[in-house]
Amino acid sequence: MQLHQITVEYVAPEDRLLLHLVAQTGERTSLWITRRLLLALHGPLHQAVSRAHVAAEWGAVPLPDGAADLLAESARAQALREADFATPPQTATGAASLLQGAVPVVGEVTLSVPVGAEAAGQLTIRWRTTDGRDVELNVPAAAATALQTLLVQGAERGGWGLVAPDDKTARTQEASGPRFMN
Repeated sequence: MQLHQITVEYVAPEDRLLLHLVAQTGERTSLWITRRLLLALHGPLHQAVSRAHVAAEWGAVPLPDGAADLLAESARAQALREADFATPPQTATGAASLLQGAVPVVGEVTLSVPVGAEAAGQLTIRWRTTDGRDVELNVPAAAATALQTLLVQGAERGGWGLVAPDDKTARTQEASGPRFMN
């Protein structure tokens, strides 16, 4: 699934995040994200997004840790400046849902940054639901930064106490700001 649109909303009665994903092809899916899962995912997602940004710029060229961190932070800030958080989500009529039935709860997430020229700057996210279904996303680094930002904002709305990683770019947008990305 090539990601086109992301919407994240905090649903207070469920005390969960509802993640809506729309593919380039118009296919859509929704997933519940629990606090426990997001707390476990937050650090690894930040690291994977950083690696994807570095791979987009430098490929497989080895960089010193400090240089890679600075490059990733700069790329994150640029991605957030260029992201479209202002356009409301488009609801396509007749779009097929990838997962039929009730909205599944995510039980496990696998992150990988593929290597190779074709995949440089991509992040692969596999969401495994508690009922055993998988949703795999291939996300450009810039969209992964937006996804991470929206998840952090949702956690803030829920009062989950999610602490941003060391750099401040994950908190660039205000907590009351956008809940979607086109």
